[in-house]
Amino acid sequence: MKFLLDFGPIVVFFLAYKFYNLNVAICAMIISTFAQIIYTRTSSGKFVSSQILTFILLIVFGGITLWLNDEKYFMWKLSVLYVIFAIALIASIWIGKKTLLERMMGKELQLPGVIWVRLTWLWSFGFVGIALVNAYVYVIPYLSLKDSFFKSEMIDPKTKVENLDCSQMGADSLCLATKHAMDVWVNFKLFGTLGLTLVLIVITVLMLSKHIKEKQTNT
Repeated sequence: MKFLLDFGPIVVFFLAYKFYNLNVAICAMIISTFAQIIYTRTSSGKFVSSQILTFILLIVFGGITLWLNDEKYFMWKLSVLYVIFAIALIASIWIGKKTLLERMMGKELQLPGVIWVRLTWLWSFGFVGIALVNAYVYVIPYLSLKDSFFKSEMIDPKTKVENLDCSQMGADSLCLATKHAMDVWVNFKLFGTLGLTLVLIVITVLMLSKHIKEKQTNT
């Protein structure tokens, strides 16, 4: 249930983009994230730091994107968010008596400190990996492609890619490739991040099962 709740705003963003446009999707994600925070607060009696951080970054990067009419700021938000998550996890290894993961899941899982540290490094590298994939596989290639196309057609940089009519462009294939690159990034934001997170969860389960087997053997 919590896993579905965490990815709820991303699903809302994906659907809003597919049925409307990027601006509507950004607003929908901001609203759904706020609703997520309120629901968590009323159901658990506390705020979740990761949700608050996500909401703040959505306001900042989403607001800049809407204000300047430039999608690159919102696209970079994903990498910034996961890098911050990674830094917070790594810092918790040396700051405080418990890692963030242990503080979050320590009531449900009784594990030695060394296992919590290993899990912390796993998720830290995983988050950095997601940030790098977003940056170097999707965002940077898309921005380079868009820049080349806009310069070749002398298009106003503030023009929304989704509003382009490629049939009216001289470089129609480049136009279609640019629009497709944006759609691919939106797909990655939902399915890519979800898939990579599931991989981290599977590895975590395998690590925990190995630890449980070793503990049973020793006893």
